[in-house]
Amino acid sequence: MEFFIGIGIVGFLIALLFFPLVYFTRRSSDIRLLGDSIELHYPMRKKEIYLNQELKSWNLQEARFLWIGQVYSINIELESGKWHHVNTRFNRETFEKIYTYLDTTYSDRRKKDK
Repeated sequence: MEFFIGIGIVGFLIALLFFPLVYFTRRSSDIRLLGDSIELHYPMRKKEIYLNQELKSWNLQEARFLWIGQVYSINIELESGKWHHVNTRFNRETFEKIYTYLDTTYSDRRKKDK
């Protein structure tokens, strides 16, 4: 009986350490441009966005941080009302590919930059 209680306590402690890690890293992802779709790989799931069907609008945003420097972000609004973001802080190469693709293919859906 003590053995199962010990395993339960150890399992609870591991979960206590694991779930905050997943919670705080859920925004970091691997982003790929595959033809006319964007594939987002999160730590626990995968999402694919079909741009020709789901893209409502997009815009480019610039932010200047004292400790990071200048960061650009593409904000993608979907038909469902959800937003997805790709920035240059962690995904510089992917950002450039997605920006070039959106600018050439979907420039009519671009909102004015703020």
